[in-house]
Amino acid sequence: MDFSNMSGLILMSPASERDISSVENKMNVILPNSYKDLLRETNGLSVDGGILIYGTQDIIERNETWETQVYAQGYIAIGDDGGGRVFLMHQGDKEEKVLIVDSGDMTPEHSDLVTSDFTQWAKSGFLIISDETAAEGNWSKNCKLVLIDTPDGGLKDLLKIKSVFGLNIAAAELLKGSKNYRL
Repeated sequence: MDFSNMSGLILMSPASERDISSVENKMNVILPNSYKDLLRETNGLSVDGGILIYGTQDIIERNETWETQVYAQGYIAIGDDGGGRVFLMHQGDKEEKVLIVDSGDMTPEHSDLVTSDFTQWAKSGFLIISDETAAEGNWSKNCKLVLIDTPDGGLKDLLKIKSVFGLNIAAAELLKGSKNYRL
């Protein structure tokens, strides 16, 4: 996986097959292949904005803390957003869906779908655009976003901002506006 497009990324050393097997045996679970593929590249990571994807050194403790097997039986907590919401994946090799649920109510029935494709989600920088966010819809029509400075990544970062905030503006206009605004 290419992680070069993510700002504030902290990667860990890759997990060994032994590390992954040990977690599966201790927890009596089958981790999704897509999640195991990520662990083989980085044994956990964090991204700007508080996103944390658990490595083998944290996953057992985090699942015990969240009481995943009590409240979300058949699921495994693979990370959190740093704001009290937990990422869940159904156990099993071929699983790709990632759900997000409030840590105070870990029941999958009260979750939102983050992605149907874990690998694509990882490649996109672990952006969280849940059904709830989409349902809030066009909040950007009622708000103004002001950038104090041009992002370091230039157009690439502006496009990310456009995507995350659901802005309905041409990329060229964003770039033009960012270059015209000076303090």
